Amino acid sequence: MLSQIAAAQDNPPAPFQLPLFRTSEEQVRPKLPDNLSVKLIADEDFAPYSFRSRTGSPAGISVEIAIAACEQARLACTVEVRPFAEILPALARGEADVAVTGPRLDEKTLTAARMTRPYFRIMGRFAVADTSTLDAASTGALYGRRVGVVKDTVHARWLAAYYSSARITPYADLAAAGAALKAGEVDAIFGDNMQVIYWVAGETAADCCRVLGGAYSDFDYFSRNLSFLVRRDRPELAQALDYGLDKAQSAGSTAKIFRTYVPLDPW
Repeated sequence: MLSQIAAAQDNPPAPFQLPLFRTSEEQVRPKLPDNLSVKLIADEDFAPYSFRSRTGSPAGISVEIAIAACEQARLACTVEVRPFAEILPALARGEADVAVTGPRLDEKTLTAARMTRPYFRIMGRFAVADTSTLDAASTGALYGRRVGVVKDTVHARWLAAYYSSARITPYADLAAAGAALKAGEVDAIFGDNMQVIYWVAGETAADCCRVLGGAYSDFDYFSRNLSFLVRRDRPELAQALDYGLDKAQSAGSTAKIFRTYVPLDPW
């Protein structure tokens, strides 16, 4: 996926209109010193949200949105990427002030840290061949159709729950499911929104396919909100980042970051 992300950055797609994901709130920047030093920490293997770039520096949608929010909030932020397992412990030990990506927003995590309002949501997406006559991903449209999905995943369980009238075909990974779609062995594939987008827009697909309809959100299965997690003893910092996130969205910075990293409309 990293090569596909790099290609998207080197060859920006036609701009898409990004809906406002956050509802901006009228708020005043908290009374913090300008250029206050803030250390951000992110998962090193969570592309496209956070990862090590080709030069070894932190990169990703969430990392750049965090930097944009810091600039708007007049905070001097630095970013470090670490393995997933080290994120929460580092926050708890005070080695970092904010976790940009990593821990799930569950009860345990939210007891240990403060959450900003969400800035994005993980969703699901269908894709079909360019030659397909399908123009919708409803259960009726996919009745009896062959739908590929990665086996033993939340996406497979979601299809089994809501698309049981389709002929669900499991594959080892999304690359295999995509290859089956390209070869005409299935009529559609379903999976993580971003992964499907990168496959459709990538070299392997070779312009064979297109996303079908918009993204699906279901918190009982595959959806989760993405938010920053701030040390529990820094409530003013959480407020400052929410302020910065709102301002970054209003200024168009958030949309620009998504267009840089994502080759197709993620909604």
